[in-house]
Amino acid sequence: MAAISLHFGRTPLELTAEEVQDYLFALQNRSPTPSQTYFKHTVFSLRFLLKSEGLPYAHLLLPEIRKEKKLPVVLSKEEVWRMLCVVKPLKHKVLLGLLYGCGLRCFEVRNVRLRDLDFDRRLLHVVLGKGKKDRYVPLSEHLIRGLKAYILNWSNS
Repeated sequence: MAAISLHFGRTPLELTAEEVQDYLFALQNRSPTPSQTYFKHTVFSLRFLLKSEGLPYAHLLLPEIRKEKKLPVVLSKEEVWRMLCVVKPLKHKVLLGLLYGCGLRCFEVRNVRLRDLDFDRRLLHVVLGKGKKDRYVPLSEHLIRGLKAYILNWSNS
């Protein structure tokens, strides 16, 4: 936001919507071209300024920033196996198994409790996951063996 203020010699709130549009257009077309992240942060900071001043986004006619829809990188079975073979502590192997094998997020793995594991049905109950929603995810036999070994080692400590 400092860059736009320095460019015009006044605060963004003192600018017209056309001046902001011209600045953003010039920003995207200057050489060397700034990163898309830099452009996004410029727009987001202007939105934050408008919100903190109680003004609608339409006040400066800011562009919509669309999220890129990229497919995730999927590792092959061999790559996953090599990754698990490199990791030594059983705890870390189980964590990787839950993260990658079950598709859990870090905060979901942190919240796993023993009562969430159903080895008979080969399911893990994820409580209050993303969007504060519960869901069940399947557990592989390999992951169940690792979890049982970790639980046994943990309870004997």
